[in-house]
Parts: sequence; structure tokens; C-alpha cells
Amino acid sequence: MAENRIRVGVAGLGRIGWLYHCKTLAPHPDYELAAVQDPEAERRREAEQTYGVKAYKAFREMLASGSLDLAVIATPTHLHSKMARAALRHGCHVMLEKPMARDEREARAILRTAQRSERALTVFQPRRAAAYFQHLRQLLASGKIGEVYHVRRGMFSYRRRDDWQSLSRYGGGMLNNYGAHALDQVLQIIGYDVRRVFCNLRVVASLGDADDVVKIILETRRGVLGEVDINQASATEPFELEVWGTRGTLSLGNGAFTLRYFDPADLAPKKLNRSLASADRAYPSDAIPWKEETIPVDPSLAVDVYADLARAIRTGSPTLVDPKEAVAVMGIIARCRADSGRVVPTKLK
Repeated sequence: MAENRIRVGVAGLGRIGWLYHCKTLAPHPDYELAAVQDPEAERRREAEQTYGVKAYKAFREMLASGSLDLAVIATPTHLHSKMARAALRHGCHVMLEKPMARDEREARAILRTAQRSERALTVFQPRRAAAYFQHLRQLLASGKIGEVYHVRRGMFSYRRRDDWQSLSRYGGGMLNNYGAHALDQVLQIIGYDVRRVFCNLRVVASLGDADDVVKIILETRRGVLGEVDINQASATEPFELEVWGTRGTLSLGNGAFTLRYFDPADLAPKKLNRSLASADRAYPSDAIPWKEETIPVDPSLAVDVYADLARAIRTGSPTLVDPKEAVAVMGIIARCRADSGRVVPTKLK
């Protein structure tokens, strides 16, 4: 395997680039961490000392070395489009941090370049690869809760954000940042044929001008509802993930799923009463034979995204995250911005 390892360069040695991508790639059997790039000299020195790699100040210099098979772009969002397209034109496969780009137009331009270059392109969506989401997909496929008609995803905390992701000029805000995670998951469940979008964007605790409170409601052409609540100014964490189906409900919390459902075969026969006079003035009721289960998340179901990408590069098969799905997420984000009209200022006082 060593002689066939994929030579990779990581652009951006900040939080996710350094703490996840470099840390994951350096020992990975499918890869050789060959180069890094960052404008900060101290970060470049740290990478050279830690991993023994060549560190570049400019991205174009790293590409010009001509020794890379894959470029991982973990830079701020507003830099993604230019860097990704440059890497693809140099013949590199590309792993992009989420969100894919600042907007749908940039995302589509990246996808077109990848298609012309015939290079693999994917977006790092770790919450799709997470064990809990892969387990959720299995539970929904089992049919226990029936046909899904409503999904709700919540991400809550209280953070007075003061970094670049609090600034709209850099593509910041929670709609882009956490919305890329939450929308990716919700769309995977309800489908991508979204008919209507409602969105409200607000800034409360953040020190910047970008949104930190987001409410989204999606409706597909089949009438399935998807809700996203991202609130970085919340004193409580009321829910994480909830799914309603025609036979029951499923919720995620504290590392386990709670299911409450019934088997239609166990329901007592019942007929519609079309009379306007209810018998004995009683309200309708049912003795539903509920089944209840608590199922711990199976950690073995997590997907190794870099092993998945290596397989795709070597075989030409699809990646876990199809870039067209990432573009679709950017399309929904664009529709959210159009529907919201503006970020409502409700600043902390």
C-alpha cells in the first residue's frame, strides 16, 4: 500500500485543517501527507516540525510543486471557489470543507471545473458520516416508524461568536456554518425536491453582523416537512434530532435513539363515524399497542471519509457526499437567504 499512497496537500492550518485533516491524514494508510499551506509563518513551522512536510505560504506554490494527487481545502469559505478550481485545473482531486462555497453560483462553478477536469470532488460533511446518522438511516429503512413525513434537526448553545465566521463578508453566519451540516442531513431524509422554503435569520449574541439564530422550514413536493433550528443564543438544548413517521416517532439524545411505534396488524378494527352526534358525547380515542425501544448508537457504523475518498479516487466510484448534493445544499441556503430577506438585528443588551 505504501507505494500507492495518495499524496495530499492541506490548505489552511486553522481549527479544522490542523486539528482534523492533518491529524487524520498523517497516519492514514491510504495517504501521504506531503505538503501544507498557510499564510501564517508560525503555523507553517509547526507543521514542518510535527509532520516533516513541505510548508508553503501561497496555495499556488503548493500546487506548482506538481507532486500532489489530492488537495484538501480547509480555508475560510470566501477562498474556496478560487482555490478549488485552481487545484482541479492542476489535476488534483479535491476535498472541500463545508460550506462548499459562499453561494450557489460559486459552488456550481467548482462542480463544472471538476467535471471538465475529470477529477474527484467531494465536500467534508462529517455529520453525515457520523455513526449516529448512519445508524439513523438503517432504523428508518427498517420501516419501524413507517413513512417519514416530518423531520426536525436542532443545534443549540450560547456562544458570543467573535471570529471570522461571525462576519458576513467572509461567508460567515450559522446558516452557512452549521446550516450546511443540518440541511445536508435533513435533505438526505426528506429528499431534494423542495417546493417551499421559509427562513428567518437573526443576530443576537454574535459580535459580528452574520446570523447566529436560524429557523428553516422546508416542504417537499410530496408534502414532507423538514425543520432546522440553529440557535447560538439559547440557554437550553431542547432537542437534537426527531423524526415522525406514519407508525411512530424516533428521537436522538444522549447517544441513543428512542423509538415509539406500533405494528398496524395489532390495531383494533375501526370504522369512520360520519354522524354529527358522537355516541355518548365521547371524544375519539385509541388503545394503541405501542412498542418502545432505546437503542444505543452503534459506533462501528461511522464512515471513514478519507478511506471512502481513496476508494473513489482509485476506482472512479461515487464518494459518500456527491458534489451535486453539496451544490443542492448551497441552493437551499440561497433560497433561505432570499426568503428571509435580511438578518434581523436583535443584539445582546
